Amino acid sequence: MSNIDSNFLQSVFNSIPDAIVIADKERNIRSVNSTFETIFGFSEQEVIGQKTKMLYASEEDFKQTGQTKYNPTSDINSVIYELDYKRKDGTVFPAETVGSVVKGDEGNTIGYLGITRDLTTQKKRKHELQKLSERLQLLVEITTGTHETIEEAIEESLKKMTKVLNLEVGIISRISGNDYTIEYFYPQDSDLEKGIQFDLANTYCDITYNADGVVGIEHMTESAYEGHPCYEQFELESYIGIPLSANGNRFGTINFSSTSPRTEPFTKADKDMLRLFAEWLSAMIERKKTETKLRESREKFRLISEHSADLVCLHKPDGTYEYVSPSVTDILGYTPDELIGVNPYTLFHPDDLEKVEAQSHSLAKSNQKITSIQYRIKRKDGTYIWFETSTEPITNQQGEVVKLRTGSRDITDRKKLELLLQETNKLAEVGGWEYDVNNDHLYWTDEVYRIHELPVSKEIDIEEAIDFYSPGSRHQIQEAVTRAVEEGIGYDMELPIITAKGNRKWIRAIGKVEQDEEGNVYKVYGVFKDLTKRKEMEEALRERNQALEKLNETTNKIYSVLGHDLKTPLTSIIGFSEVILSDLENVDIDPELKQYLSHINRSAIQMGGMLEDLSRWAQFQTEGFELTIEEISVHETVNDIKELLGPTAEKKGIDLTYDCGNEELLVETDEQMVKTVIRNFISNAIKFSSAGDEIQITCSCSNDHWEISVQDEGAGMTEETQEKLFSSEHPNTRGTKGEKGSGIGLKLCHHLVELQEGEIIIESTLDVGSTFTMRIPRH
Repeated sequence: MSNIDSNFLQSVFNSIPDAIVIADKERNIRSVNSTFETIFGFSEQEVIGQKTKMLYASEEDFKQTGQTKYNPTSDINSVIYELDYKRKDGTVFPAETVGSVVKGDEGNTIGYLGITRDLTTQKKRKHELQKLSERLQLLVEITTGTHETIEEAIEESLKKMTKVLNLEVGIISRISGNDYTIEYFYPQDSDLEKGIQFDLANTYCDITYNADGVVGIEHMTESAYEGHPCYEQFELESYIGIPLSANGNRFGTINFSSTSPRTEPFTKADKDMLRLFAEWLSAMIERKKTETKLRESREKFRLISEHSADLVCLHKPDGTYEYVSPSVTDILGYTPDELIGVNPYTLFHPDDLEKVEAQSHSLAKSNQKITSIQYRIKRKDGTYIWFETSTEPITNQQGEVVKLRTGSRDITDRKKLELLLQETNKLAEVGGWEYDVNNDHLYWTDEVYRIHELPVSKEIDIEEAIDFYSPGSRHQIQEAVTRAVEEGIGYDMELPIITAKGNRKWIRAIGKVEQDEEGNVYKVYGVFKDLTKRKEMEEALRERNQALEKLNETTNKIYSVLGHDLKTPLTSIIGFSEVILSDLENVDIDPELKQYLSHINRSAIQMGGMLEDLSRWAQFQTEGFELTIEEISVHETVNDIKELLGPTAEKKGIDLTYDCGNEELLVETDEQMVKTVIRNFISNAIKFSSAGDEIQITCSCSNDHWEISVQDEGAGMTEETQEKLFSSEHPNTRGTKGEKGSGIGLKLCHHLVELQEGEIIIESTLDVGSTFTMRIPRH
């Protein structure tokens, strides 16, 4: 039965999908499971008997875990932490470890258990998601950016794409037959020139041009294309590209390359971003091509030349289609003839009907040009897509509107990105706004309405918007808006507003302008951000700093009293009592009187020690404390404290002994620090001991450290009390004779010992006694 149990446990041990390591108390590996070899690469025979140090990526981490977790005095039942480990092949990987200290039946440490999970995949996934988010944000910037010309938009987007892919050169090419022509490139200081031609076969784009999607090559010499003519001529090691298409016909490529190989492969996020960018770029290039062709015509193509949108239409004043461009088939699925004579209101989304009528159609019928309106329109297959439409009235000689011409483009993909960005802005309490100067129409995003505490989509004009600013700042925003409209000067201001519900908020208002070819401002737009929480935090921080400064001033006054007003008279008492005792050394007086004087002297010295503790504690809390390192005799220093506190122990009937051997012990340390710590150790031992108890002082030294211990037979402590001993939660406990303490002695000792990179070790059993050890490393 025991064999069955053993086999069962071994099967369970090896079936766990994480690496398990069992080590003895010296941290030598005693057992591992089968998953260990999968994760670390070592076989069981290679690691048994070896230190666990071989598994750590950092020797410092090995030491740190030994000090804080895996040591014989540790009581850790279970602890979870993340570290970098090292495989057999030397690769470093992140992992999560659940560790515990294994205790024997008698409570002694017999070894350690560690269960380690490889986090490489999780960390990689997190990194990929971050890269995806960055690339989505870049696409939003590219597709929503405002540029005066398509040329500038393409050049700027090529620059951004090259940088985000961390490659040296970006190229947009046009391909005709075997001719490869550079249309755009980045950076401008490269050896390339716009219009320069190459043989397509001598470029990597002959691979891309015939591919179905993105082609990514991280290291050319290690790929199937290592002998490609382009590599022999230009020695480009890394490359990524995709074909450009319009109306199903390929006309070029967008590609990026570097002379150095990639340190990491192209990610799915990289390829998805390039795919979306290529779609946008194809549309922009075709749009530019269309505009160029349209400019060559004066009459027949005049309608198209004034619009850069994909769908061009001519309408009767009531909206009925009179002319529809052939692109409608690709965009909406209808033929032009199917829409001639149809009113577009039958295609608009029901929720957008009033919007189109109020913000576009009715204005256009009154001879106003509409630069942009966004709405949903139904395709022939019944699905809705997002349209952005501009409308221009056509008038007769009498100035009457006789026709309406419109240009529309499918912005569904862009709208999806905008909605994603809108949700992000909502979380960040950032909204957008736009003011149509010509039509005196103000548009707010939903978040701007929320900041003003107004119902979303409530009609509001520019004067009403300015009235929300507090009276003291209203003139500032009024002047800024006026300069923007009249002079084309943007602004960026932080001002208070009063919301519709009467709440005061701080906002950041940013305004930018768009101008036509004649320099006239036709649109002012920008960002509106709620700064209230930040301002409240700044004010709370200011008030907190003032309170702390006042508290610090009061504390300094108290420390001045401790350091001077109390210490000075006490020094006089010590001095005068020592003089009197010295003068009475050979005088025959009442022995009891001498005893009283000695008691006064010792008590004053003890009180001086307490004041010294308080003074040092004060230094820790304010300006800090510096040690004075010098060579001292441990025997002499401890003897001084023993002689000081010996009478106090004798008075309580306690035997105070000191045994450090005959060999002189010299160490480099701060003598006052040693006296303070040992005085506190012995004072506490006396405080919690009773008549007949013994207090032993011992010291020792090794190559690594030296230490002084104080062992008593007093009241002892529970584990809970030991854990709180150096914290502010530890109460000030009275001694066996009702003695009081300052409550800061051991806290001060803890800080002093830490300054010398040492430690205080406590061993205590309730009703048996305690041992306090100060251990200091030798440098």
